[in-house]
Amino acid sequence: MELRSFTDHLARIAQEAPAQDLVENKVTFGAEGAAFSVYDTVRPAERVPLAADNPLYCGMVTGKKVVHTARGAAIPFLPLESLVVPTGHTIEIDFPDASDAAPTKCLTIEIDRARVRRVAERLNEAAPRAEASGEWTYDDDAVCHFMNTPGIEHTVHQLVGLFMEDAPDKDLLIDLGVQELVVRMLRVEARKLLLEESVLRASRHGLAAAAEMAKRRLHEPLRVSDLAEAACMSEPSFYRAFRNEFGITPVAYLTRLRVDRAQRLLANPARSVTDVAAAVGFNSVSHFIRVYREHVGETPKQDQLARAAA
Repeated sequence: MELRSFTDHLARIAQEAPAQDLVENKVTFGAEGAAFSVYDTVRPAERVPLAADNPLYCGMVTGKKVVHTARGAAIPFLPLESLVVPTGHTIEIDFPDASDAAPTKCLTIEIDRARVRRVAERLNEAAPRAEASGEWTYDDDAVCHFMNTPGIEHTVHQLVGLFMEDAPDKDLLIDLGVQELVVRMLRVEARKLLLEESVLRASRHGLAAAAEMAKRRLHEPLRVSDLAEAACMSEPSFYRAFRNEFGITPVAYLTRLRVDRAQRLLANPARSVTDVAAAVGFNSVSHFIRVYREHVGETPKQDQLARAAA
């Protein structure tokens, strides 16, 4: 589903289901083993609780939230980002900028916990991880926050359209879409965990060693051969192992890493686009702007100004 069609769908939901609450409006669509909800918040609020009986995928559409976890973290939650809330966990949410003119809009997809386990089991059979990584499992004990990948964006957009359809094959198509979303979530979670623990795991895990090098030398024009050498693998073997583990190529991973770091650097309004491009390993500013827009949906300067205004 194209972005415009996706936003049109969500706008239609808001129009057809006017707010029943002074602060927040929630509209839910059900299917077998999954539920899709859209939240429109039109008043500033603090510490609004959110919990679910099953793993809950959350995607920001417009506005800004601050998510407070049980472990005391306060996570800024912005468009083009996702959050997965584990079973039985409660998060608390601040809505600092919500208004009638600019509602804070979020969507959630609640996925049956048993289905998540079944998908992990199938993934272990079809694409087992490297021995040092262990099996594919869903971490049902921690909130996972990440920037969307193009694959997750596409899958979520397709699911939104399917939930709103009235077709005989609706449940089957939603089932396939939810399985795809779970696979993508598991791979994103694996990448995030490996990156966070790369220092601890680098000595016994070749991919972790490559991830640690990527973090330390992101300002350099790294090549796949450099990462393969850090992992003590041939380039073809490294490429295959990396793609199997994370579902993306090493080049796509490096690009995602660079864009993520660029976003953090651009949070400082004093940093120039040229400066940030060099800091994350781009020799060409125009190439950096093009890649950034492909991943974030805006140019670096547009994103920087929008975040400063928020």
